[in-house]
Amino acid sequence: MPAGESAPERREASSEGLRPVALSELMSTMPLGMAVVDRELRFVEVSEALASLNGLPREAHLGRLMDEVMNPHSSLGDTARRVRRVLETGEPLDGVEIIHREPGMGVERTRVFRASYHPVRRDGEVIAACIYVEDLTERRRVEAQRDAGAARERAVREQALRETQEAVRARDEFLSVAAHELRTPLTSMRLHLQLLLRQVTGAQPALGQELAPRGQVLERQLSRLGSLVNTLLDVSRLAAGKLSLEPRELDLVQVVRQMVDAFSEEFARAGCELAVHVSGTLPGQWDPLRVEQVLVNLLSNAAKYGAGRPVEISLVGEGTVAVLAVKDHGIGISEDGMARLFGKFERAVSERHYGGLGLGLYITRQIVEAMGGSITVRSAQGQGSTFILRLPTQPRVPSVGIQAMVVGGRAK
Repeated sequence: MPAGESAPERREASSEGLRPVALSELMSTMPLGMAVVDRELRFVEVSEALASLNGLPREAHLGRLMDEVMNPHSSLGDTARRVRRVLETGEPLDGVEIIHREPGMGVERTRVFRASYHPVRRDGEVIAACIYVEDLTERRRVEAQRDAGAARERAVREQALRETQEAVRARDEFLSVAAHELRTPLTSMRLHLQLLLRQVTGAQPALGQELAPRGQVLERQLSRLGSLVNTLLDVSRLAAGKLSLEPRELDLVQVVRQMVDAFSEEFARAGCELAVHVSGTLPGQWDPLRVEQVLVNLLSNAAKYGAGRPVEISLVGEGTVAVLAVKDHGIGISEDGMARLFGKFERAVSERHYGGLGLGLYITRQIVEAMGGSITVRSAQGQGSTFILRLPTQPRVPSVGIQAMVVGGRAK
């Protein structure tokens, strides 16, 4: 150790001696592509990773111009232009994507890099530029595979959706055709049954009296079939947006009383004691056939699911809204059933014990909402159900899916 040399001087000298060695070792082991280029665009240092990208050994880069090492006509050749810009402006360039195509074995290989260029300053002046290059080829390949897989899954879902929509359209078309085709023979069967019973009663009164109960059974079954056909027809009309409304002046109290009278026998057979709380009049503009259809569904459900227990019906006016409540004390509806209650072909109870298509409440809700009203239900399993219907006394513009025509100032 030279005499008179201080410790700080020794540490500085040692540091100066280690810097070139340390940088050289770093460049030979660094997995990231990295290079230092002076203002003449000569390579001062190059990592092994970056040298391999150019296809030459690391030593073949040092002291040579960039254009001597890199093909100026390749995608990597733009690197020299970017370095020159950084040296002239002193402004870094970050996240530059480079697409490099390498021919080989008759197949062109594409590699993707992300490069950043930063100025190296000494005493405030730019003396060199540092290049950082990251190979994104494998990452992009994985991303491309993931995106391709997602695209295939999306295509499968879209195809499944199209097939489902086509199946639903075909089903609705079938329902429409089947309902139309079934109505004619059912009507003919009812007429011929009535004619046959009259002829038998006229010719042989005793035999006619004997056949009357059976005729009534057949009449009820044909009526039930007709109701099912009409339900299917309504579903197909709803799907096609062709279920029309024809509102006219109507006393809802009178309609409710008439429907209750019509259902009195059914309630009696079900063992339901009926309590009706309606009085006075409640005028408004509603489609009488659709209102009756809604009442039929609600009263039928009350008799079916509240069998053997009381049923209460109430109707009041609240301003411009009529509020009808049908309450039974029957089996009630589970929480899961409540969520599906108004869906198409949905049922809140077992099909084994209760018949039907699961369409009545779906159609009811569609009709009620088309008239600007709402229908809700309060229920718990084993504690009965209360259906609450709210209808405005004046008609509104029909919503999508229900069509109405106005003729001569009246909705038709």
